[in-house]
Amino acid sequence: MEDNKDTKVEEVVEEKEETTKTYTKEDLDNSFNAGVKKAHTDWQKDEKYKEFLEWKKTNQNDSEKLIELENSNTAKDKEINQLKSLIKIKDSDVKKEFQKFVASEVMSLVNESTDFDSALKKYKNDNPQYFGEVVVKKVQSSPNLSNGGTKETTTNDIMNGILRGARK
Repeated sequence: MEDNKDTKVEEVVEEKEETTKTYTKEDLDNSFNAGVKKAHTDWQKDEKYKEFLEWKKTNQNDSEKLIELENSNTAKDKEINQLKSLIKIKDSDVKKEFQKFVASEVMSLVNESTDFDSALKKYKNDNPQYFGEVVVKKVQSSPNLSNGGTKETTTNDIMNGILRGARK
């Protein structure tokens, strides 16, 4: 057994030359993109993903319908307010030919602090010419050219006198 002790076991260490490959940015990008593409195709095949897409599509349609209804309600409310204002304008003795004009002017005065009725009252005080039944009579009259006589002489009488005088 002593022989075994003296004998050294030589270990042979084999050195393997490992070749290390260096990767470029392009190689990494290609590898990453291939993995993402594979994961994306697997993900699209998943039933839960398909259910999610259907759910999203129906909810999107519902939200679009809700927005459409809100917009139509806003437009209808605006139209109702305009009609109410026209009725109030007609009831306030606005002359017929000025009703739409007065309505637009009064609506421009309405804000958070001024309601329609107070704006109409203020406009009526500031612009009375658009309200009431004012009748303007136009009377055609000739100028008074009398020489202190009892009968007023008009331009027509003077012209007739000139023409008659020329005949004599």
